[in-house]
Amino acid sequence: MKKLEYLPVLIVEKAKRLFHLKTWQIESFFVFVALATVAIVSNRGWIEWVGVFAVLFTWNHASVANRMEEMQAKQVREKNVAEVYCYKWTTRYFYMKEVLWFAYFTLIGAWSALVGVIVFLVYGWWRRTWRRYHPIGTSSRKESR
Repeated sequence: MKKLEYLPVLIVEKAKRLFHLKTWQIESFFVFVALATVAIVSNRGWIEWVGVFAVLFTWNHASVANRMEEMQAKQVREKNVAEVYCYKWTTRYFYMKEVLWFAYFTLIGAWSALVGVIVFLVYGWWRRTWRRYHPIGTSSRKESR
């Protein structure tokens, strides 16, 4: 299981070196490719593409929020002090909203948005896996997070 778990980490590590990109740029690329594929296959025109970009920018927002939550958790572990005491609710609200969006998008047939929900739900697993192999503070370049 560890080898299978490490595969996406390995792919991102190789892509970072090969293309000289940051982790968040590669994550965003994979999200865009997944969403664009659905938009093309669904053949629903420009409305579906509005959904693609709405989900992509929501993804970018969630990615930044996740990194801020990681840093806040690190500060609590190291100094036992939180700048934002409700930081743990970020993940709780995240999952609650995604479950509701999944139901809503399924009911109205918003396919790119539905794929976005799936990508968002997988993101929690991805970041925990990434951090298992790349703990905060181990990178020589802060922007590579």
